[in-house]
Amino acid sequence: MPGLNDARRRWLKGLAAAPLLGLAPGLSRGESRHLLAGRVYMGSRVVQRANPAGFPDPRTGGISPPVQFVFPVAVAATAGGDIFIADAGLGTIFRLDPMQDTMRAIAGIRASQQTRLAATADGSLVVASGSAAPVARFDRTGRLVQFVNPLPGAGTHYDEVAVDAASGRYYGLDKVQRRLEEVMPHGQGAVLVPQQLVPELPTAMAMADGKLYIAGRSCQCLAAIEVFGTRQVEVIADDVTQVIALAAGDGWLALLDGRERLLKLWHKGALLVDSEFAGLGLVDPRGLAITQQTLYVADGASRRLLSFRLRP
Repeated sequence: MPGLNDARRRWLKGLAAAPLLGLAPGLSRGESRHLLAGRVYMGSRVVQRANPAGFPDPRTGGISPPVQFVFPVAVAATAGGDIFIADAGLGTIFRLDPMQDTMRAIAGIRASQQTRLAATADGSLVVASGSAAPVARFDRTGRLVQFVNPLPGAGTHYDEVAVDAASGRYYGLDKVQRRLEEVMPHGQGAVLVPQQLVPELPTAMAMADGKLYIAGRSCQCLAAIEVFGTRQVEVIADDVTQVIALAAGDGWLALLDGRERLLKLWHKGALLVDSEFAGLGLVDPRGLAITQQTLYVADGASRRLLSFRLRP
């Protein structure tokens, strides 16, 4: 395998099957015909009190004047229309309701640049904070539902978290130890995933349709792991240098490459977009989410959340 560095060679050699998926030829940087620019969010009015369903309740309190984002770093979106945003500048995680044009803060947890978010099939939110706090799941009203606990005694914490929509299982990644654990839906009973499946120096993770996508800095690659059955690994790309964030869903896979300043977007295994940040109006993107054929990008330095309609 000429041209591969030693770390990439070692990892690929240890896999039973690692076919490289074909990339669509002839793409030029800046091509964005598969992305239709959508609504841009810079903040919203904040619900100070809500009813049990999470909607503003005029009888129990008012709505504050608009609050602007300061440094959004992570985003998750649900099929029900909620958008969760972690703003490290404000230290707050918000649930944004685009229909009501309001936000509500998730109490009891502080957002930082290490915060990672994942949405579940029932519309709740999973928050990973690295070593700062346990992984926790909140319902859409902000009520704490459960903690997601790693294997006891391993000194593990989860820097990245993903949820399998079909089974409800959690997947937590400790990037320093290169340790991936599968946790049962009740938040206990973690099982260690074989380490050889995980790229060296993992940097980001996402999940959709029974596949975990993990980027590795040593191999400069993006791998897809079948979490059920044979645990087969496929290499999606071997030319990504500094992956900041990943997102997957609806047949799409999105990646932010911080060194090359590119957004890459695959649909059903074919690379459709290889666009420079500047061409998409991005300054310092930090987080991605995909739902309902829409891509959301948390852009820290521009203090915005951008959305793009995805078109095959």
